[in-house]
Amino acid sequence: MTNEQAVLQAEAEIERLKQAYIEHLNPIVIKIHRDGDEPSLADLLTSQKLGAKYFNFIENFVGNSGLLGAHANGKWVTGFAETCQSVLSAYVVHVNFLRSHLATLKGALEPPNIGAYANMQRMTKEYLPKDQWQRLKIIFKENNLPTTGFEYSGANDLNETPKWQLLAGLTVGVLFSLIILASAIVIPSPSPTQFFIFRGVFAISLAAIAAIIPGLLNVESRFQKFSIKATGAIAVFVIVWLLNPPALVGS
Repeated sequence: MTNEQAVLQAEAEIERLKQAYIEHLNPIVIKIHRDGDEPSLADLLTSQKLGAKYFNFIENFVGNSGLLGAHANGKWVTGFAETCQSVLSAYVVHVNFLRSHLATLKGALEPPNIGAYANMQRMTKEYLPKDQWQRLKIIFKENNLPTTGFEYSGANDLNETPKWQLLAGLTVGVLFSLIILASAIVIPSPSPTQFFIFRGVFAISLAAIAAIIPGLLNVESRFQKFSIKATGAIAVFVIVWLLNPPALVGS
């Protein structure tokens, strides 16, 4: 099964769980408003169970959606963030419905833990306008529900560089450096054109090697009429390209 198929399958399961929850809850609500009948303990426990299945499945799917590559699609992730906003609003209604029948539940309603539905909260915070998720956060606070996901963004993703890319960078860097070293020995007094080429190739070789070294190097410089800002391997290239040690020594 591909990642795309897994996402579609999860979305179908979300819809199925939602319908099961609503189909059970609707007759109960109708009886309350039409006849004034209190729901039975069995009805409330089933509502609690079906609601938990629905909300928990979406929460877990949010946590796995990044692994499935779904966040790469901007329209999908924005739409799903809006879905999370709607689901979180429904969760507040769900909790308040169960709280309104605490006497019938007789202590069977457990309070949510501090990190409950934090993934959905982070999703809305990351991909929706600030006023929307902040309004939702206020609603959660007013109803004494946890807001961990709104307050803590979580750790950033670690982007691991593929091994083939590391080996390619090291090979290119070392090979070009050796070529320039040999050229410098064979041609100790290169012409301006040769020196221009040597310096460019040498800058590329060091940048290729720097690309596989952890850490960041930031450079900000003014070159003639241009302002240059660079980071990482590009910064190494800029340093080597703009700096001319022979000219410095000659001066």
